[in-house]
Amino acid sequence: MFNNYLLFHKISLFLKDKNGVIGLPMRLTVSIIIGTVALISILSFFLNPCLFPDKMIVTISPNLNEIPIGNDTAEFNFTISVFGSEGQPIKNANVIIKGLSGIGSSFTDENGITTVQIFVELDKGRFEGYLDVSVKAACHETFSQRDMIKIIRSS
Repeated sequence: MFNNYLLFHKISLFLKDKNGVIGLPMRLTVSIIIGTVALISILSFFLNPCLFPDKMIVTISPNLNEIPIGNDTAEFNFTISVFGSEGQPIKNANVIIKGLSGIGSSFTDENGITTVQIFVELDKGRFEGYLDVSVKAACHETFSQRDMIKIIRSS
């Protein structure tokens, strides 16, 4: 019985100590926030080792292409150049061109240049269509441009 009295007395003292009751959840909350921030920082470093990714400059030749009249399909070769914001060539950038029922992909060489071959189809009754371009490279922001290449039916 004496032990029960001591236990009750300790619990009542703990409940009367407002700093102890308020401080415990606050410390727990701060610990959880700091742990979450640390975990996010560690995971983001492993998933993307570049803290400040560089921008890319992408050029494509030719931008305007013609499908001969009477044809609905054609095959095109595009030359793509990929450079960093300071003009240095970007090696091993993944270039993807897609649209008009076709898709093509390639990697840039040490000069930042590649050729992508794509087979496209322009439906009957349509006189123009567009291809989307996407370029990804390590430590660089992804380049994505919708309707970058125009395909027309020549008259």
